[in-house]
Amino acid sequence: MKKKLLLAAAFCLSAMTVSAGDYLTNTNQGASFLRMPAQEAYISVEGAYYNPGGIGFLPDGWHFALNNQSAFQTRTAESTFGLYPFGLHNNGAATKKFKGTATAPILPALDVAYVNGRWSGSFHAGIVGGGGKCTFDDGLGSFESVVSVLPMAMQAIAPAMGLGNFPASQYSMDTYMRGKQFFVGAQFGVGYKVLPELNVSVGGRLVYANSNYYGYVRNIKLTLGDTYTTMGPGGQPMDIPAGEQLGMTDLLGGLVQAHPEMGQKVAQLSALASEVEVNCDQDAWGFAPVIGVDYKKGPLTLGLRYEFKTRLRLKNESTTTAEQAALLHNVAEFEDGKSVPNDIPALLGLGVGYEFTPQLRAYLSGHYFFDKQAHQFNHREKLLKSNTWEVLAGVEYDIDDKWTVSLGGQSTNYGLGKDKGYVSDISFTTSSYSLGAGVKFHVTDNIGINLAYFKTFYYSMSKHQQDYNGLGHTGQNLMGMAQQMGIIDAQTAQAGQAAVAGMVQNGMFAGSDRFDRTNDVIGIGVDIRF
Repeated sequence: MKKKLLLAAAFCLSAMTVSAGDYLTNTNQGASFLRMPAQEAYISVEGAYYNPGGIGFLPDGWHFALNNQSAFQTRTAESTFGLYPFGLHNNGAATKKFKGTATAPILPALDVAYVNGRWSGSFHAGIVGGGGKCTFDDGLGSFESVVSVLPMAMQAIAPAMGLGNFPASQYSMDTYMRGKQFFVGAQFGVGYKVLPELNVSVGGRLVYANSNYYGYVRNIKLTLGDTYTTMGPGGQPMDIPAGEQLGMTDLLGGLVQAHPEMGQKVAQLSALASEVEVNCDQDAWGFAPVIGVDYKKGPLTLGLRYEFKTRLRLKNESTTTAEQAALLHNVAEFEDGKSVPNDIPALLGLGVGYEFTPQLRAYLSGHYFFDKQAHQFNHREKLLKSNTWEVLAGVEYDIDDKWTVSLGGQSTNYGLGKDKGYVSDISFTTSSYSLGAGVKFHVTDNIGINLAYFKTFYYSMSKHQQDYNGLGHTGQNLMGMAQQMGIIDAQTAQAGQAAVAGMVQNGMFAGSDRFDRTNDVIGIGVDIRF
């Protein structure tokens, strides 16, 4: 099993990039946010998360809020690569769309607050990162681009492997990818009213991160463009007609006939090539202090919260071996048993609220995420050009004693830089703006129900790679692997590596991706005061 690498490493390279940088700080924790996103100076029980300093300005007694959100998202990566026309089902096109769907029908959150004179306490529990699963039923461009190289690669190296001139013209395969990620947070705070107008809170958040990534590449076949003569049973030549599809197992069987002394090594490759499956579980615990300050005087409210960085070290249970990690640096992050840094960045939130009339209130907030200071595997955070920042605004109006209506918006700006090196085709987000609206129905003076809808509009983003998905790097390493196994000699391996480097330099492995997303969230929540 130590040499089950020749194709598995290449597929793991693409399959397992799902988690690289894919944590998400979920600031939408309930329907109150969805209908009015600027929450940093908003006084409510949901302030246990957004504005812990403001909890002290609630009326004395117990306050509870229970929320649920249902999120529906699509992620589309439009991949362009020069070898896609060799795909049996691609109709000669060099561009192909890979669409993933992410659903999270149940995203609950609980807020609790208690106020007694100058002292207050708060608790929040919810999904603070991730929050669902994303499924690509037809795999990804980073999957297919690896397989698309096989016809050209087999034409080039088949003679050196003793397989004669192999007239491969097309490829086909079955692929699938699914990723699940949940970062659950439990936050507490203790507040004290230093002055009648000033309340402060100190506390922290405990985070449990849990992820699973599963994918496969199966039934890989190459179509013959011409009659192919190979070794049959008993070492006799055998003709296979043009148009026939050969599975990788069948093809490597010819290598056994040509080189019986390599039977065991080829058997390993044959078993590998028939089906490649990747399965990785990750989990970790982390903690971050949280402080809040709120100043409220007359119609003006000012709020501040600062969340320190959450240090996370994900522990892997994976099918990715140490040998695979050594062969391809891209899969080193997913080596079985490895501890992988994946910090949640520190966050500074500022807000201002103003009550123009007893019925009309407006709010403005800002978020600044310290992404470049959050440690990730191989310091991937250094690929970012700048930190993320957001501007949020909202307005709320009481129609009467029973109904409150509100609407708001949010602009999110990521510092991804020009070359987008931080982004992969399954782990991507783009700058966006969002609009939310909703109502609060006051059932009684102590019970309120929030209903809201929130939609995010993402900007399209393009990324170009001279060495698409690291295929040149993979090809050179595979040549070295073939030499170590004795399939090709050192001279052939060196010539092959030089040829691959030349292809990369000449743009033969160049490719690009265009990323698009959609996101819709519906929320419902109930607030209760005792």
